[in-house]
Amino acid sequence: MKLWADPLHPSNKLRPKVRCVGCGQLGCVTDWGPWCFACNIERMDRIDASMSKIAAAFGIARKP
Repeated sequence: MKLWADPLHPSNKLRPKVRCVGCGQLGCVTDWGPWCFACNIERMDRIDASMSKIAAAFGIARKP
């Protein structure tokens, strides 16, 4: 499981006064940025996939 998708990981702390950039909901995860947990998983998965494509283009094997 990726760290950003683990609800019990210490980086996934809710901050009640922070508004999500993705959906506008209050109570967001701030260690990964101003995103709620659900929006952050989508965002980080998208970034991870992009980085995997870039690494593959350079012939670099990424660790799972």
